[in-house]
Amino acid sequence: MPAVPPDDAPSVRSAPRRAAAPDDATRPAPAPRHAPPSPLAARLAYWGYDLAGGVAALAAVGAWPWLRQRGFGDGVEQRLGRLPAPAWAQPPLWLHCASVGEALSAAPLVGRLRERCPNRPLVVSTTTLTGRAVARDELGADLATLLPVDALRRVDRVFRHQRPRALLVVETELWPGLLRAAARVGAPAAIVSGRLSARTAERARWAGPLFPAALAEVAAFGMQSAADAERIIALGAAPARVRVTGSLKAARQASGLAPPPLGGLDGRRVLLAASTHAGEEALVLQACATLTRVYRDALLILAPRRPERFAVVAELLAAGGVRWARRSALQGDVPADVQVLLLDSVGEVARFLPAAWVAFVGGTLNESVGGHNVLEPATYGRPTAFGPHTANVAAAAAALRAADAAEVVRTPGELAQYWDGLLARREAADAAGARGRAVATARAGALERTWELIAPLLGVE
Repeated sequence: MPAVPPDDAPSVRSAPRRAAAPDDATRPAPAPRHAPPSPLAARLAYWGYDLAGGVAALAAVGAWPWLRQRGFGDGVEQRLGRLPAPAWAQPPLWLHCASVGEALSAAPLVGRLRERCPNRPLVVSTTTLTGRAVARDELGADLATLLPVDALRRVDRVFRHQRPRALLVVETELWPGLLRAAARVGAPAAIVSGRLSARTAERARWAGPLFPAALAEVAAFGMQSAADAERIIALGAAPARVRVTGSLKAARQASGLAPPPLGGLDGRRVLLAASTHAGEEALVLQACATLTRVYRDALLILAPRRPERFAVVAELLAAGGVRWARRSALQGDVPADVQVLLLDSVGEVARFLPAAWVAFVGGTLNESVGGHNVLEPATYGRPTAFGPHTANVAAAAAALRAADAAEVVRTPGELAQYWDGLLARREAADAAGARGRAVATARAGALERTWELIAPLLGVE
């Protein structure tokens, strides 16, 4: 990310009202563009994929000390496909999520699976340790595991032992070996809340027939938007199997959540910066430095995206001269003199959102990231700022901006200016938040559309 520009003074203003954008969750899928690869081409593509996986495995042996230092050694047995022997009375349902965000977004779907398939065990795989923790603690998976290495037939061996009834893949996790393994044991596979950015689609095309061969193994695609549907079809998905169902992240509701785990938030102007990446914390802190001179009761809750960055952000706060505290160090109320609360925990952002006046969603100031869940603050009626790079959440970001429920910011001054206009008038913040909640509610039918798509694959109504 480029260096953060210098701050400038905020001013109270109200953004112009934009015309409402159409929700593309009901648009039909486009026409096909590419024929599926021949069986020989598919076999050769998978052979090359397994060969590349073997080379990567040999490289990993040499880099093992470095990998262990970065936490890869945790869960290595699961990454190698060494899972407990199945003890299920029925074949399980296998749900795969990349990390924390995808696992949390799958919560409504997991609830529906528990309701309609009560006797089916649920296996949830993730690619990160934090995602696995959410799968275990928040989703209540019967088995939470790291996804085995997607080459060298590791996933094949696991699926032969677990014999899942079906495979549901959340968002963008297009692992060819995983999809092949499901097909080989006769488990229908579906992509749910599917998302495919233009950049990812372009990179996948460089793999030749590999991804068209993998997509041929998928029985149903439930994509977040018409643009995602177009890209997955262009990559090789059969158009008849593709539907635009919307994002499951919009299906998450504020009801039923436990209250914020800490007191001391009432009566304070709470700002929440969620899922931040390197460089974004500095931008948010510069904006807040301007605001706290005006609003003495302001409190910033800062939630870095990845746990391995908690220590880095703590050093940034310590060097910045602000009064701050770690979430993990507090058990009762947030002290009145604390200006910044570092949320060094996983999966708690949603519990703090109801207390927030305004929000910022990270991963949006770096083009290589492409943005995180901008709908989550809107679900709780909070107006939101985010950067210009929202390729991962383009439809939701456009809908929020069209409803005048969010603002694009690029500098500390722009963020301070947007937040200042809302902190000065609580009624303006609440009105913008209500418009955002209306956008989220209108898109919340994703769960029903997704269930209609996958129910036939599960053999239930």
